[in-house]
Amino acid sequence: MLNALKLSELLNKNTNAQLYPRLFVMSPNGTLMAYTTPIDIRELRDQAALISMAWKDHSSKLSSNPESSNSELPPALETLTIETANNNIIARAIQPSLLLVLVGGVPPSRKELFMITPEARGDARYPPLPGEEDEAGSKGTVVGSGGKAPSVLSTMSIREKDVKGGALHIQRKKLDALTDYLRRDFDAKGFVMPDDSSFS
Repeated sequence: MLNALKLSELLNKNTNAQLYPRLFVMSPNGTLMAYTTPIDIRELRDQAALISMAWKDHSSKLSSNPESSNSELPPALETLTIETANNNIIARAIQPSLLLVLVGGVPPSRKELFMITPEARGDARYPPLPGEEDEAGSKGTVVGSGGKAPSVLSTMSIREKDVKGGALHIQRKKLDALTDYLRRDFDAKGFVMPDDSSFS
């Protein structure tokens, strides 16, 4: 069984007031399981509803993708990044019926923006890791990072690369690490979240 109190305590220990002040765990249908405090519960429910709608929409697009043949299962949605003028929201599937969500701050200079970037299992990371932008840009998928030579990037410290990558990269890195921890912990305890339909 999911221990919501202990999970909320873990989430509280992993926040950062500027970069990622809110973390929560929810089911894909929007049921809140654990969250950081203090919290504006109305705002939290609004965010959970937005994530739930976007997650269902992009999951159904993946499952109806004509490129996947009948002999193989379509790739599952693994990460959804929602960028707005006020914050970055990154949702990650810890298990098929359990999502970890990070809500992070953005620079005050950010213009009006609303963009959703889905990632299926096996897709390239969004945003690309610092130093990968030039390589990806040469393939025409991501704009280059300004033409810095790889040798310059290779001499940068991890912290310098993180700062260069920006807030969204740092937020994604935190979510990746916390997801890995929770997956290992749940596997060790044999915990599997029941199918989302049981919460309808």
